[in-house]
Amino acid sequence: MRARHLRHLITLAAAAILTACGGGGGGSSPTARAPLPQLVSDTNPVGDRLDLRSRNYFPAAAGDSWTYDYIQSGVTTSNLVTRTVSSTTADGYTISERVGSGLPDTETYRRTAAGLAVPDFTDGSTPAAARTLIGELLMYPEPFYPTGATRSIVRQGDWGADADGDGINESFRLEITQQLVGLENMALPQGAAETARFRTVTALTLSPSSLANTPYTVTATEETWWAPGIGLVQADRTAVDSSNATVIAPYRLRIASGTVGGTTLFEPPPDGTVTKLTLTHNALVFDATRNRYYASIPGSVAGTGNSIATIDAATGAVSNSLAVGSEPFAMALAPDGSALYVGLNGSGEVVKLSLPGMTEQYRTRLPTSSYFARQLVAKSIAASPAEADVIAVSLFDPQSSPGSAGVALLRTGTLQPQIAGGFMPTGAAIGPVAFNGTGAAVYGYDDETSGYNLYAMSVRGDGLMMANSTGTTGDFSLRDVDWTSRGILIGRSIYRDGDLALVGTSPYGSCRPLRVANRLVCVVNSGTGKLVTVDTTSFATVTVLTFNTAYRPDDPSQLVPGAAGQVAIRLGSNYRTQPATAIWLFNSPMLQ
Repeated sequence: MRARHLRHLITLAAAAILTACGGGGGGSSPTARAPLPQLVSDTNPVGDRLDLRSRNYFPAAAGDSWTYDYIQSGVTTSNLVTRTVSSTTADGYTISERVGSGLPDTETYRRTAAGLAVPDFTDGSTPAAARTLIGELLMYPEPFYPTGATRSIVRQGDWGADADGDGINESFRLEITQQLVGLENMALPQGAAETARFRTVTALTLSPSSLANTPYTVTATEETWWAPGIGLVQADRTAVDSSNATVIAPYRLRIASGTVGGTTLFEPPPDGTVTKLTLTHNALVFDATRNRYYASIPGSVAGTGNSIATIDAATGAVSNSLAVGSEPFAMALAPDGSALYVGLNGSGEVVKLSLPGMTEQYRTRLPTSSYFARQLVAKSIAASPAEADVIAVSLFDPQSSPGSAGVALLRTGTLQPQIAGGFMPTGAAIGPVAFNGTGAAVYGYDDETSGYNLYAMSVRGDGLMMANSTGTTGDFSLRDVDWTSRGILIGRSIYRDGDLALVGTSPYGSCRPLRVANRLVCVVNSGTGKLVTVDTTSFATVTVLTFNTAYRPDDPSQLVPGAAGQVAIRLGSNYRTQPATAIWLFNSPMLQ
């Protein structure tokens, strides 16, 4: 608010002359006051300077902004003042400072080899002659001058205008003194920083040409504290006039929040480390045998489309297989880690790939729909924990809504004749599927109609048979059915194997089982950037973890638990059929 202070000083000084008694009449006068001689002086201290430029005490880039609490007479008004970088140039920037909904004041700075300078200290509010005489002023020298030493700037001479109306220009004196008071540790809204504290005193005197009018001075004092990588964190400001009358009552600005360099200030650190990957992919599964994830890559991705990406869970390094077929989507891993089953939505096939080499073992074409004779694709795949090379595939018609066409069983790549469910004709729309612990049953969830039913299907020699169903607490957004030691997990609720009785419900939704006994990991709420772990016996919250501290327009699309202590977070996929665009690998001891 320095620019506003100075404008205020100039306005008051000029107004004092204009309203003073005497003066007027034009021409020279025997009572004229001698004009102040022109003076341009910059006096700098001697001694070793402090080169702290690497700390970046004065950051300012496009998009940067700071919000301050306003404190006056013991009363705090939160978040009242904002400072925003309103424009930038190759060597400088302009900051707009606004109090509440008032009009903004601006300060323009230029970065020079000597430090931070102001090209126009009065920001256009003085006559042209005075602005020319004042010129560009160095406001914050870098390296800093020695602590406690005083530097001064004096500009004196013709004001360039007749303020009192006697036909003679007034004269002025602008004097600025500044000290680096010291480097002080200051508590911030989150943490603390070693701040650079400056005291700047600005005095402006207007000297009337008429002796009938008295010279008028306004003196403004500003103490500022600057934090590395943050900028201005506190300012104390006040101003008085020649008679020591208050011009601006003392007040303080204290930093409350902000964004600098695209980073939100004062957010607590996450409860772990995050490796962020930009990767467009359809589905993600974890291979515990090799500590890696597999992601199916859509054909639209240039260079790596129609492949399987392998992601090192420890480093985040990504490699890609050769093309595996048209539009790989749903995947399932064999329990012993020997193979990966991939649904190819472009051809309506399921391909079995050996691991780790991704060599094709066989591929099986899925059936066509009985009503429309359209090729069905795999919406979800689950591998049996009891029978080798047996998978359940929920069938889907992309051209129908609902598109569920039942759940099929494949043994060694052979489609079994008995298919369970399907919206037409049974009304059992089934999306995600999972086997139970013994492999004797397959469970499927209705993610297409508002019934949100959980279906139990018994495994037979010739396929699957519908056995039981129940309503659930789920919704359209759920993408997974998971088997746990306590039963079948649907979203935030667990249902007992067999009779589907409700075992219990987590306080939070979108849960997945961790690779830790009796633990779930769940998303808290939209926009919080938090996860929780929940005990599956008591359904009590065990830990609350922050994985992202910045404001997030996106929420997790799906959680994919990895090894103990890690969970992969898929982002950017609003619908099951829409690819995700990013994967965050979140590691925390609180997940163990």
